[in-house]
Amino acid sequence: MTQGIVRHIGSQAIDAKDKMLILFGDDATEELKKVSIIQDLKTAGQPIELKEGGKISFGRQDYTITHVGHLAINHLNSIGHVTVVFKDAPAEDSLVNAIYVTPFEMPQITEGSTITYH
Repeated sequence: MTQGIVRHIGSQAIDAKDKMLILFGDDATEELKKVSIIQDLKTAGQPIELKEGGKISFGRQDYTITHVGHLAINHLNSIGHVTVVFKDAPAEDSLVNAIYVTPFEMPQITEGSTITYH
C-alpha cells in the first residue's frame, strides 16, 4: 500500500463531465498544474503495483481498478503521473497512461486529502 497526499488542485483539474482526474508528482510544469492534481507520493522506495481488481482510495472513497493502461505503472512510479478514469475502458484506444475504475462517481478531493494505492 502506498499513499499520496494532495498538495495542489489545479483550477481546471476537476470537471465532472470529463469523468477523469490527472495526477502528477511535484515536478509537473506550471501548465500541467492547471489541469492536474499534484500529489506527494510516499513510496518508501517500493514501486507501486496496480492491477485489475486492485483498489485506489481517495480519502474514504474506495474504487476498484478495472483496467490498467500499459504505461500507467511506469509513469506513476517515475513521475507520479497517472490518469484515473471513472468510466468503462473502451475496447480499443484506451488511454495508455490511465487506470479505469468503478464506481463511476467522481470523488470529493481537497488539498490535504489522501490517495491510497492498494
